[in-house]
Amino acid sequence: MAPLMTILLLSMAGIPLTAGFIGKFYVFRAAYDDTPRRSLSSPFRRSAVAAFFYLRIIVLMFFAEPPENGPTITIPSPLTTIALTLAAAVTIWLGIFPQPILDLANNAAHLQTVLPG
Repeated sequence: MAPLMTILLLSMAGIPLTAGFIGKFYVFRAAYDDTPRRSLSSPFRRSAVAAFFYLRIIVLMFFAEPPENGPTITIPSPLTTIALTLAAAVTIWLGIFPQPILDLANNAAHLQTVLPG
C-alpha cells in the first residue's frame, strides 16, 4: 500500500507526471493571468511547505522503523486495494495525458458562458 500512497501524495504535492501537477499548473497559470505578480509568492510558498510534509510522510513510510507500542496494522481488503490501485493509475494517466479532461473542462466553461443562466 505504501507505493500507492506515495503516488497519491506526490500528486498532492504537484510533482510532474501526476494529475496534481496539471491541476496546480492550471490554477497557478490562471492566478498569474488575473492577479498582480507580487501576490503569487504566497501560493508557491504554501505549496512548497505542503510538499515538505507530504515527502516527510513518504520517508517515514519507507525508512522509519515502526514504534514498539505503535498502532496495529491491518491488511486492507481486496476492494480497498483495487480502489487505491485504480486511483493511482488514473492519477498517473491524467498526469501524462491530461488533454481529454482539459478539453472537457474547457467545453463546459464555454457552454456556461453561452447558455443564459
